[in-house]
Amino acid sequence: MGSTRMFRDRVVSMEQTQEIGEKHVDLLTALAVEAMPGYALVAHGLEYERDHFWLSLSNETGRTCRVVFTRMFLSDANRLPAVVADPNASVRAQIVGCIRDQAGRDEILVTVAGLLTQEERDELERIEAAWRKEHEAALAAKRAEEERRAQERKRQKQQEEGRRQAQRERERHDRAAAGSAPGQQPQGGAGGRSGRRRRRGRGGTGVPAALGRPPQPQAASPSAGPRPPQPVNAPSAEAARAEGGGGRRRRRRGRGRGGSGGAKPGGEGGAPSAPSGGSN
Repeated sequence: MGSTRMFRDRVVSMEQTQEIGEKHVDLLTALAVEAMPGYALVAHGLEYERDHFWLSLSNETGRTCRVVFTRMFLSDANRLPAVVADPNASVRAQIVGCIRDQAGRDEILVTVAGLLTQEERDELERIEAAWRKEHEAALAAKRAEEERRAQERKRQKQQEEGRRQAQRERERHDRAAAGSAPGQQPQGGAGGRSGRRRRRGRGGTGVPAALGRPPQPQAASPSAGPRPPQPVNAPSAEAARAEGGGGRRRRRRGRGRGGSGGAKPGGEGGAPSAPSGGSN
């Protein structure tokens, strides 16, 4: 949008320059011929690049030159419009003198700055000096603000570095104090994990204690120590297991072999059977 507006303003400016120049081309030619007698108008037009209106003049010897007028000169109320309103205005002599001073050039440039009087030049210098002073003050304030921000960033960086250094010192001191504490068991590591695995493998005795329940009795390992003396008639562990789990199965097999359900020969509590047949 901004570029479009700038292009439109430039087009309008060039149209205005060409319109003003063509409207007063006779007056501009008269001023140029008054400054350089013997020249005549050959052509005129608009220079689009610089937004200037130009006159092409030539004399009897064939020498040509171009007189160029800026848009500001054509539209400023104290320059060309003043001559249009009063052909004998004092600015007319200034315009003719400006063209005459550049008569030896191939291109003569007529601008507002070249037509300033001494008073106008002094006023322009005062305005420019005030502008430069204000501009320098603004630049100095900007530089001071940038320096202040740089110092603030540096100070914050130093504070952050100091906090990090203090944190590292505290951590180093805590590690040193933890390493020199008497009777402290190492936490974590392979030893702690293996101990926990052993406790869990022996039936989890640590869990009931943690839950407030008495630990369950555990069977003594073979390497725990010598077994207590057992009575001679006490059945072995294998016989007890067989009696508890396999006795019923043996009784069933025994009943299946007997057929008529009689007592087995030589069985428990039964008398030996008499031999069959007559006596000899």
